[in-house]
Amino acid sequence: MDNEVIVRELLVEGLDDWVPVDRLIGLARESAEPSSGDFRALASEVLADVVRGGLMAIGEIGDTGFEPWAGDDDAVLHRVVAALDRVAWIPAGGVCWLSNTPEGDRLASG
Repeated sequence: MDNEVIVRELLVEGLDDWVPVDRLIGLARESAEPSSGDFRALASEVLADVVRGGLMAIGEIGDTGFEPWAGDDDAVLHRVVAALDRVAWIPAGGVCWLSNTPEGDRLASG
């Protein structure tokens, strides 16, 4: 499974609901395992792809629903990786969520 396949799966899931970052971690582990690759690096690359590509936003679930994290792409990506490092890349639903942008929805639906 390559980056494109993981991105596609996240976007399709994102059509129906917000996607926990745990799902990305699981897909990255599954993809990296056969080649003994680093799932952390793969997950970080995919996060960068979806955020910089304008396909998904990263945030948390708050009183108003999905609340995207403030900051430019690099700041948000750094925040996610730092948060995942603090929980040894085992987020258990507590680090962040991914939400499709309109462009992400368009791509997933097409």
